[in-house]
This record gives sequence, structure tokens and C-alpha cells, in this order.
Amino acid sequence: MNCLKLVSKYHTPKIVWYQTDTTVIVRILLQDIKEYFLHVECDHLLFSTTTDSKKYYICLYLFGTIVAEKTVHRNLEREIKITLVKAHKWTEWLRLCIEKEKNSLISLDTNHIYKLDWITEALRNRERKDFAEYKRRNHITQIMPVVPSSDEEESDDETVDMIFD
Repeated sequence: MNCLKLVSKYHTPKIVWYQTDTTVIVRILLQDIKEYFLHVECDHLLFSTTTDSKKYYICLYLFGTIVAEKTVHRNLEREIKITLVKAHKWTEWLRLCIEKEKNSLISLDTNHIYKLDWITEALRNRERKDFAEYKRRNHITQIMPVVPSSDEEESDDETVDMIFD
């Protein structure tokens, strides 16, 4: 049985991405975009636009979960920059999409490869040691987990807002 090859009317632009402890930044490399459509859910994003009579469409099912309401996007004339906030902070994404197959149009931004540097690791170790010392000094053997209050959740939101400024 001979099947016809499926041909799409839509093109897929090149995508470059990188991550930090709290965010995933997706850059869609298209120039001179006037208007575009972007829809973000907790596990995927949809993007479409038309430029120079070419239609572009992207549907990405993401590797990790994001907080869709905190998504920020900007048109930078040479690219569309989308900042996604990770739902699970400090979780490293192995790839941008859930699919294991390599997509030649999606690549990791080599200018922003994020690695835990020795200063950050030293600060984290110091916090652990300080906490251990506090427990030892006060004869504490068991500490129950603390449920964050609404004030603490708002401070996290402010921290995220500062990231995007």
C-alpha cells in the first residue's frame, strides 16, 4: 500500500532554550513579527504567527510542569522570548520537550548553559551546616516540616517578578 506523504502548510521556526533553577526560557527565532498567538498550559505551549506570507506553528509538550499564569513573553524584533516558571523549582529539565526523539529545530542555548557553580554549592552547604549547628546547640532531634503561610507565598511571587524585570 502506497501512502502519500503528509505535507503541512505550516513551517516550524528554530527554537533555542535554556533553564535556571526557577525558569525555562524559550526563544523562537523569527524576525519582524508584528502579531502572534501564544497559549500556555501547565504542560504545553502553542504558538502561531504569519510573516512574509509564511505561516508558522509550534505545539510543544514540555518536559516538566510550569505555572502557566506566570508566563511572560516579549517580542524582541529578532525573536519571541518566552519565560516559563517551573512548577518544581530546582528541578533540572533533561530536554525541552517530553518526546525523547531529537528535534533538529530545537537546541540548547550554549551561551546560557546553567551549572551549579562552586559559590552556590558552598552557600547551600553553609546553610546546611548552620542549621545542623542550630539543631545541635538547642538539642533539637526532630523538626516537623513547615507549611508556608500566605505571606511566604507572596514573597515567592515577588522574587519571581524580580526575575522578569
